[in-house]
Amino acid sequence: MKETSPPPASGPAPTGSGPGPAAALPGRNAALLLFVVCAVQFLDAMDIASMGPALPQIQRELNMSPDELQWVISGYTLGFGSVLLLGGRLADLLGRKKLLIGWLLVFTVASSVGGLTHGSVLLVAARLFKGISAGFTAPVAMAVLLDAFREEKARNRALGAFLAITTVGYSAGLVLGGLLTGLTWRLVLFLPAVVAAVVAGLAHVAVPRDHRSRERRRGRIDVLGAVLVTSASIMLVHGVTRAPAAGWGDTGVIGSLVGAAAVLAVFVVVERAHPSPLIPFAVFTRPHLVRANACILMFGAYVAFQFVLTLYYQNELGWSPLEAGLAFLLGAALTGVTARHCAAAVTRYGAWPVATTGLLMLAAGYLVWALLIGHAGPLPLLFAQQVLGGIGFAAAYTALNIAAVGHARDGEQGLVSGLFNASAQIGAGVVLAATATMVTVHAGQGLGGYRAGLWTIGAVSMAITVAAGAKAVGRPARP
Repeated sequence: MKETSPPPASGPAPTGSGPGPAAALPGRNAALLLFVVCAVQFLDAMDIASMGPALPQIQRELNMSPDELQWVISGYTLGFGSVLLLGGRLADLLGRKKLLIGWLLVFTVASSVGGLTHGSVLLVAARLFKGISAGFTAPVAMAVLLDAFREEKARNRALGAFLAITTVGYSAGLVLGGLLTGLTWRLVLFLPAVVAAVVAGLAHVAVPRDHRSRERRRGRIDVLGAVLVTSASIMLVHGVTRAPAAGWGDTGVIGSLVGAAAVLAVFVVVERAHPSPLIPFAVFTRPHLVRANACILMFGAYVAFQFVLTLYYQNELGWSPLEAGLAFLLGAALTGVTARHCAAAVTRYGAWPVATTGLLMLAAGYLVWALLIGHAGPLPLLFAQQVLGGIGFAAAYTALNIAAVGHARDGEQGLVSGLFNASAQIGAGVVLAATATMVTVHAGQGLGGYRAGLWTIGAVSMAITVAAGAKAVGRPARP
């Protein structure tokens, strides 16, 4: 059943309700703008994935312990996940063009410093600042896109291209990381620096000036709310990223999670009393947005699956980092090819039927591996999962994102994008931590560790599929 999405009876019109200042962009300018925001998304996804193949070389050259080494990845995740909500809200309150270009330049500098350093502390600090930069550029880029493409069909088509880049960038990052590390791991940091500088230059040309008045933005930033939500996010992401290595019973992990809950409770009290809150809680009364943010745990399952299979390919089958990265290339290509078609299907059939179909395909691919690992050759399993996963990810991720942000009202595009991205990143941390724990607990049972991790991923995916399916067949809720 296709859900209808009429505008609410009161309040600002949804983004898709009519043209705005950016809606009349000429075709050439619109194409360049879409290229720029997709490049931002590609850069963020590629940078996350490309460091993985470089870690062994970094560990040897900088003489890092395993605990220090994991912060090369976790530092980026911590910075990225902790500022997404703040970055999304500032995208609505401040000039988006200046925010996007400014943080792309910070990304460039941080990546360059990381490539030049000979000390582990400075490398982790550089990765932290790169993550913070991405935490601002990701929601700002989405807000720019939603503001520029307001008509439903054009918006969904643009979102299809934008969201496909996530998978393409992640898989390309695995391949590029393997290729560049063959020369030197420093290129894994220098290349994103060059790309970010180029994208910043293009953004200066392509992104239109923000037409919102200064009066609308003046005095609207809730400083205390920003400090509280960022602090809570830092503690939550820190606890989740530390758990796989330290264990869920670790004092530091428990302290971080309890602290996050306490600060978040204070944040809720402060925001309810604030005349202009950082996050208006009315946004959580929209069923489409809330359900989509819950179902985006599918991104965590996807990241965890790549984690388990990368370990299996290299540790059990003896594949090189480059070969392990290439194993995910077919799925990335299928996602890139089919994402726009999936966005068109959302326009025709509605978001939840398309999301449910994609989630079911993803779950089927994971469960095939869980059932047959060790009993069937890896190549047939790889091919089957990449076909199911490539198309399924395109359908599910595109549909869920459209359900979450497609009807954002003017002035809140950044907020809903930040919420969705934060849910994806925190969810990825939680699912990956749970999966890594299962792999570690069963590590002494041959393939049992990989199988336990795959069953965990499959169970999470099936639960998400059921939740989305209930929405697809039930009475549609208005956003």
